[in-house]
Amino acid sequence: MEWPISLRSHENSSLSYLLYPDLLSSYRPIELTEPRILLQLKDLFSMKCLDCDNDLLRLPTAQGPDLDVCPSGHGLWLDAGEVHCFVEDYLSLKQAVGSSGGVAVRTQTKCPRCAIQLESETIAGTTIERCNVCQGWWLSRGGLTHLNERYKGAPVTIQINEQELYARAVARTKILQPIADDQLTRGNAAPGNMWFWGLFFGIALAIAGLIFVAGIQKFLHTTRWIRPPDVMLFYLIGGVVGGLGLFWYGWTVQQRKRLIESIPTSPIRSLALGLVEIGGQTEAEGELLTSPFNELPCVFYSYAVEERVRSWKNTRWKTIASGTSERPFFVRDATGRVLVVPAGATLILPDERISKANWLGQLPPLALAGLRRLGIATYGWMGSKTLRCREALIRQDESIYVLGTALAPQGMSHHIANESRLFIGNSRDHAFIISDRSEKDLLSRLTWRMWAGFLGGLVCVAACAALFLNRYMRTLDPS
Repeated sequence: MEWPISLRSHENSSLSYLLYPDLLSSYRPIELTEPRILLQLKDLFSMKCLDCDNDLLRLPTAQGPDLDVCPSGHGLWLDAGEVHCFVEDYLSLKQAVGSSGGVAVRTQTKCPRCAIQLESETIAGTTIERCNVCQGWWLSRGGLTHLNERYKGAPVTIQINEQELYARAVARTKILQPIADDQLTRGNAAPGNMWFWGLFFGIALAIAGLIFVAGIQKFLHTTRWIRPPDVMLFYLIGGVVGGLGLFWYGWTVQQRKRLIESIPTSPIRSLALGLVEIGGQTEAEGELLTSPFNELPCVFYSYAVEERVRSWKNTRWKTIASGTSERPFFVRDATGRVLVVPAGATLILPDERISKANWLGQLPPLALAGLRRLGIATYGWMGSKTLRCREALIRQDESIYVLGTALAPQGMSHHIANESRLFIGNSRDHAFIISDRSEKDLLSRLTWRMWAGFLGGLVCVAACAALFLNRYMRTLDPS
């Protein structure tokens, strides 16, 4: 089964400072009415500083994620999981937040991401304002540096320069402000150009519309309807839309296949920064993990919990929880090994284990224990739920394929071996794929799916068009 999801998890990790997402507020289904689905739309708009109401500037960092920084130097915003990349001993910080390490107080300040009231908490002398919905943090100037210095201790040293971030924000403001003023001046000074281009495109659109209408009229003059529209017509329209969707799916699979074919497999000892492709055997970073529903030893797992829901029309399985382990693992070949941080990866793990209820409606004991550990209720207000648990895992010493971005923490010397200097993780600019299949098997699988999408979409559209013409239209005799 393929799991094209951003990785969320609940496990602790001794190298969790390398991870990106950590959206762990719950493992229940996200409804459209919840603020967490609305905050995704907020990314289309700039966030405001909590102190001065200026727009926060998004600046890239050497640690991986971009940070939203106030150009006036009041503070910065970290999205969910981004603090992992800037604090070495994040486990200790995570334990202190929300526990005896601090007392959370709800404030009147609204979250710049989702407009929910923030909670203020003091940890190790640093005030953290955090949102319980989007899991973001607001830190006043100097707060990130203090947390980095307070929570030290990791195999790889994390160095940050917070003052340099604010200096870059000021410089970015000086660059962007004249451009914005110039655009505003041009827009006010040359309204005639806007009218010209608006009129030009309006005329072009009108001509295209007339040509389209003329073509439709010609078609209608040579054909006629032989029956009125009925339910079958809507099915045919849905079939055409579905066929186009299949064709689009085939095109996206083709792009992924071409990317894999274009990147050569690199020996781990020879890895360079950027997009890389490796293959090798897995090795746990520390102790082996245990899969949630079968308690099998592994280096990585992914799971989903589905509930059978009934409606007046049909019965279907609805995913109510999903997640993955967050602990990194090593991949080794004959030349060395490198750490893989699986956060944000597209997983292609076809072999999965499914735990289902028996004829009495009872799940296996191991599955029930896993659900309890994850905090997933097995009973609803109408009684026991019908659940099934799916998990896919990567075992110790299993051969895997990884396509991702080789990254290095800031300040790491290039003379250090790749095993200690680099890790492979997610990047906004490149694909990130982890599969327990070889590259050859993966390409074969993608080729089959690509042609299935192309041919299936083409056949579906052609069949629906033919049925439409045969059922509803008839060509008139020219004589």
